[in-house]
Amino acid sequence: MSYLELPIPSRSEHLWRYTPWSKVHPTQVDAMPEINSANVLLNGELVDAKTNITEISKTDISRAFLVESNSKIHNITIDDSNANSEIQVISEGEMNSCHFHFEVKNSGSIRVRLSGESNWFGISITGNLHGNVNLSFAIVNDLSENTTMLRCEDWDIARDSTLEYGELSMGGSRIKSDIRTYLKGTNSTLMQNIAVNCRDSRIDDHHIEIHHLSGHSNSSLSVKSACSDKGHAIGTGLLVIEENCDQSDAGQVFKNLLLSEKARAEAIPELEVLSDDVSAAHGAASSSVDPEQIHYMMARGFSKDDAQTEIVEGFLISSFAKIKNEHTKAFLIDAISTNIDE
Repeated sequence: MSYLELPIPSRSEHLWRYTPWSKVHPTQVDAMPEINSANVLLNGELVDAKTNITEISKTDISRAFLVESNSKIHNITIDDSNANSEIQVISEGEMNSCHFHFEVKNSGSIRVRLSGESNWFGISITGNLHGNVNLSFAIVNDLSENTTMLRCEDWDIARDSTLEYGELSMGGSRIKSDIRTYLKGTNSTLMQNIAVNCRDSRIDDHHIEIHHLSGHSNSSLSVKSACSDKGHAIGTGLLVIEENCDQSDAGQVFKNLLLSEKARAEAIPELEVLSDDVSAAHGAASSSVDPEQIHYMMARGFSKDDAQTEIVEGFLISSFAKIKNEHTKAFLIDAISTNIDE
């Protein structure tokens, strides 16, 4: 089915409960605009997307829309000749989008920064980790405060491979992210760490699915959101362990730090476990800044605002404590420090 043949999703669906499709479509839901490609720099060099996408999701409205509105894709291979990729995406004009496919044949790292002043930006990422590789992936959303972003990701992890995943989401006005990972082989591992900073009236909606399709697979998801002013963070997580996936180990935790009376946060982790001999856990917590922490720092010369800023920075930085790749960790932490200081 094409995009225009798909039904508009109902808000009763888990994925669209807090952000209806009409809020992230760039025009009208019954329209299919042609969207220009964003500028992409790969390791400092401007590159064009020349290949057309051949596969389109037949049932998911976000993925169908992104592909049909702009079918050009950047295909990037991580191998001996290109183990580390630095990607900068710059979105300008009224509407921009881009697509990436990563074929990961050897261990390496990918760091992506999103920036620009467009009113609407869309991005889709697909990744295929071959057997016995380790990929450290990081993405930073540093878009203009007026940008609406629609983002979809789909990752496949094969036997004996690990995806170390870090994300900092701080740009744009309304963000809808749908990230799905499929653990397809024995000893496949996902370590996913996400930090969200919602200031002013920023709305950030993350939907994260992790599917264990093989036994002896492992996943860990941590999402930490700091919300101030009228900021609103949403995190919905679906963890699925299929039948015949014994000895799998999975967990997901959502933590929200609320910094004002009008700030809001929703965290809804879900489990669907169809195997018996597994370890699966989930949790969610929301809290405000401890007044004693503020008092302690003010007694040592900080103003109240500066004390709160330091606490928020530490809260977000702690999201990436378990990331092993030092370049990935520095990329994410430097972005937090720059954003907090602005």
